[in-house]
Amino acid sequence: MGSLTSSLITASNAMDAMEQAMSVIQNNVVNASTPGYVTQTLTLNSKSFNPAQNVWGGVQVGAVVSSRNEYAEENVWNQNTLLGAATQQSSSLSALQNIFGISGQSGIPSALSSLYSAFSAWSSTPTDVNAQQQVLSSAQSVAQAFNQTATSVQQLEQQTDGQLQSTINQINQLTSRIATYNSQIRTGSANDGGLQAQLYNALESLSGLTNIQARVESDGTVSVLMDGQVPLVLGTTQEQLSVSYPAPPSPTYPGATPNAQILAGSGTDVTGLATGGQLGGLLQFRNTTLPSIIGNGSQQGTLNQLAQAFADRVNQLLENGQTNTGTAGSALFTYDPTAPTSVAATLAENSSLTGSQLAPVDPGPPPVANGVASALTALSSPTASTDMINGQSYTDFYGSIAAQIGMQSSTATSNQSTQSDLLAQAQNLRAQVSGVSLNDQAATLLQFQQAYEAAAQLINVINTTTQYLMNSVATA
Repeated sequence: MGSLTSSLITASNAMDAMEQAMSVIQNNVVNASTPGYVTQTLTLNSKSFNPAQNVWGGVQVGAVVSSRNEYAEENVWNQNTLLGAATQQSSSLSALQNIFGISGQSGIPSALSSLYSAFSAWSSTPTDVNAQQQVLSSAQSVAQAFNQTATSVQQLEQQTDGQLQSTINQINQLTSRIATYNSQIRTGSANDGGLQAQLYNALESLSGLTNIQARVESDGTVSVLMDGQVPLVLGTTQEQLSVSYPAPPSPTYPGATPNAQILAGSGTDVTGLATGGQLGGLLQFRNTTLPSIIGNGSQQGTLNQLAQAFADRVNQLLENGQTNTGTAGSALFTYDPTAPTSVAATLAENSSLTGSQLAPVDPGPPPVANGVASALTALSSPTASTDMINGQSYTDFYGSIAAQIGMQSSTATSNQSTQSDLLAQAQNLRAQVSGVSLNDQAATLLQFQQAYEAAAQLINVINTTTQYLMNSVATA
């Protein structure tokens, strides 16, 4: 009877183990389409078998094991980080490209073309009042075109600053959530598949915002570091990032808009480590691309260089000339000389200048009645280096700015497409390694059902045998 009782207990324990295993499978099937969820497997361990010591073996339930592959997860994060940066770069550069049109039908190229035409007409009839007025009107249009372009770029800069703050807020929200998940893990939810799915979904979202490395600790919590160096989450502690705009200590161009700076929770500057994800893309655009056009503390910016070089050359020619009445010429353009990074924004037509004060005469010797006006006309197709900027005409220099932006935008869009494909491949590989296969789960479920039925049949046999023995004893 002792061995029958032991067998009964063993079979009962086996049924309980099979039931728990089937429950895990059911949970897998229910969550098969849940983002971040991976296959869970109940560990079944064999008990010792030694009849001499009245140890009859059987099965006992172990821990629920996750099939999550950390290398597959890390591959997804890396590809997501690259996609985040490329997507942000593509979006930002596309917006910038829209400001710098190269059709010649609007903006700075159109305004310059109209002014050159006005110079040409004035050169033909230097004393014509209408021609003089057209020069003044066209000069005002050039100044307005530079102003509008500078304003549009500055507005884009402000939008980028807003995106930076929003991205920092998202990062801090995710790291706070991860710290909360770590707290739940420490209080006994380490094997909760749903909690693990939430945790790894948060990590994947975070990887799209900045470059991270995550390490699973011995207690099941996850430590998260930006670029493997800046702590974002350690156990249940979250370190918040922030963004600031400190003025450089000794700027070459005082008064220029400072670069964005990312600070760790300790106040340490970690901008150089935030190279990936949406944050990295924004920083690249904000601190490198935009300053190359409108300047910062270390550079004037190509748009300001163009505005200043063109205005200075036109003013120089006119100031060296004479009016039709023989008086000295005056400048056609003005700008704030104390703010080199704001030349395009402050460029203006000289409001005190009248048409009769324009100086078309080159005093020579010999004097040429339209010499200055002709020289101004020649700025459209210059041959002398004094009429160029970096070896290019003013229109061509603008074109090179626009072309550079276009090339960067095209590269970013191509990178975005490539990284989108690579991320999809990484996610598919992860699903193959760790995802729930309904076919596999169905096959495994059938095995446990058969094992459950076998254990139940064994109990039935033991019950029948026991009943027979008891009846036999009663009738003996």
